[in-house]
Amino acid sequence: MRKAFYAALFVLATVGWMAAQSFIPQTDVLGAHNNGGRGCAACHAPHSGGRGAGGTTVAGSGITSAGGNEGDYHLWGQDVSLITQETLQVGGGYGNGGAGYTVNFGGAQQWTSTSLPVISGIAVCLSCHDGNVSKGAMMLGQSYEQLAGLLPNGNGKYATTNPLYGTSPIPTLLGNDGGTPGDYLNDHPVGPSANVNGLSHGGSLSSFGLNYTVSGTSITWTESGQYATFMNNYGAPAINGLVVDATNQVPYVVCTTCHNQHQMNVYAAGTGLSAIQGNATGTYATYFFVNAPYNPGASWSPTAAPSTTQFCRECHFGGTANEAFGANGITTAF
Repeated sequence: MRKAFYAALFVLATVGWMAAQSFIPQTDVLGAHNNGGRGCAACHAPHSGGRGAGGTTVAGSGITSAGGNEGDYHLWGQDVSLITQETLQVGGGYGNGGAGYTVNFGGAQQWTSTSLPVISGIAVCLSCHDGNVSKGAMMLGQSYEQLAGLLPNGNGKYATTNPLYGTSPIPTLLGNDGGTPGDYLNDHPVGPSANVNGLSHGGSLSSFGLNYTVSGTSITWTESGQYATFMNNYGAPAINGLVVDATNQVPYVVCTTCHNQHQMNVYAAGTGLSAIQGNATGTYATYFFVNAPYNPGASWSPTAAPSTTQFCRECHFGGTANEAFGANGITTAF
């Protein structure tokens, strides 16, 4: 009996160990955000922040009322004042009868409990990635992986062995990506209106077992039922990146919900929602700074969904996730 018990224990331990991934990146993990060799200081000015990099409070700049806190958040070295004076319409056709969702930064760079998540999670990203008011010298407007020839081919029986992306450039400048300047309607919704209560299809996330409580700026998540099964098959790292709407106390999407600006090609699993397949540790392949396993070159099959698909199902659960239909045995190809 004891021998059988230890044999069973060994099998369980082996299964758990096999599920964890140990992906080792072959290129620098900061990748594109090495900014042509300028490194960390291209985004984080170590002395005087944005003002030290020529921000809007420099004498003679013509703007004195905005940008007063330039660089006070994480020594941010880019000028965000022009972005924070914009009002964006994102996600056309996704909500509000095709008008999309409004992102209003409040007209200036003001660090309040309400505006901070919008500024730190959206405006600071657009201070480099907007194609209208913040075209930086180091930005080429095309995916670093594509320019450097780092994109994968398909792999496996059910995936093509040819390059997965065509010759068309994958844009990195938003709001001016070949269409009308200022058009953000073709970009994923972000901001307080893109909140967790309206993300899923075919029912709210809570109806599938993902619930939350908010205390100040902290979110506590609890999962059960179908969503807990999905977490065992993939995980929920993007959910962990939602931020709090201080006014309505509802979690919502920002750029850094889906992207980790410091890790271009690897995701390091943690604990809780940051864990993958129920494991607390492990490293997984990712692309485009996606804050989760996201590998378009993985060997997927009808019973092992691509991690690229699973990533989106974290939020768009009802009507798209296998577990929403009771198909609990579909694993993930990482």
